[in-house]
Order: sequence, then structure tokens, then C-alpha cells
Amino acid sequence: MAAPSLSRVFVDRDVETHLVTASERGEVGTVQKMMRLKVNPNVKDSTGMYAITKAAAGGHAEIVKLLIEAGADVNVLVGSLVTPLHLAAKGNHVDAVKYLVLAKANLDAQTVAGVRPIDLARYSSEAWDVIRDARKGEMPEVEEISEVPEVPEWALPDGASKKKKSGKGKKGKKGKKGGKKGGKKGGKKKKK
Repeated sequence: MAAPSLSRVFVDRDVETHLVTASERGEVGTVQKMMRLKVNPNVKDSTGMYAITKAAAGGHAEIVKLLIEAGADVNVLVGSLVTPLHLAAKGNHVDAVKYLVLAKANLDAQTVAGVRPIDLARYSSEAWDVIRDARKGEMPEVEEISEVPEVPEWALPDGASKKKKSGKGKKGKKGKKGGKKGGKKGGKKKKK
């Protein structure tokens, strides 16, 4: 029996709410697959939380980026009128804040208590600076997040390092043994 697969036309509600869970956990591969299957990026779970809200709160910048590219609303409101930018700023998740700002998140959105995202960021933190600069019209720059981690030089095998060889091989005084196989030395006579 063939393994069941998701149809691009029909996506079950459980699958949609799984997007929220995967976003919360930082499961980039799962979110990528769901975006390819055209799962609604603006889906809410049973508690009313959106995938982008969970990703922003957890500081999962790559997932925030994927959801924005798929059309997620960066100004969704949850709870007491809290936006994803509020949550990313509160957690000092700088890259998530940058992606939200670049996607035109409302910098002056206020919660029920009148709190703005910059008010939740720690004063003079990098997230605070990004929001302050964006309010002045200076948009942040985002370093691309590589899916392949950088490998430090010390972790590379010897053949891949940039060490120069001295020109001397690992040969002994006599060089490579020649002649007979099996390591027997020549010149010995057999007993009669």
C-alpha cells in the first residue's frame, strides 16, 4: 500500500494547525514543505495564535522570513492587540525584528495597554536600535541565513586545509620497499 500524501488542493485543518506548532518549534524543513503545499500562512491554532506570531516569539527568523514570503500578515493581532513585532522585540530577536520591519510591520502598533514594540525591547539593545532606526526611516539590512552551517577550518580534514607541505615525504631512509610481496627481505638463502 502506498504511503498517503497531502493533496495540494485539500489541506486538513490538523495540517494547518501543525504549521503553527512547527513554527513555534523552529522546524524550518517542515515549514518549507508546508509552504510548498500551499498551506495558508495565516492559519491560527486552537488558542488563536498565528504561525508568524509563534515564530517571532521564539526568535525563529528563518521561519518568519518563509511565512512572510508566503504571504503571512505581519500585523496580525493576538490576545490584547499584540503583534508579531511586539513579541520579537520583547525577546530581543534581532533578525526576526528585521524581517518584520522590512515587511512593513506597524512600528507604532499599540496593545490594549498602549504599549508599542519599541517599549517592549530592552533599551539600547540591538532590537531597540533596529526599531528606533526604522521609525526614523533607516531600514535595517539582513544578513542572509545560510541553510548550510559554516564549518570551521579546524574541523576540515587534512586534505582540505590550506597547509603547505614541506616537500619531504613520509619515506624512510631507504625509500619504498621494492621487489617481493609479503614483506620478505631478499638475499636470504634457504636452508638445504
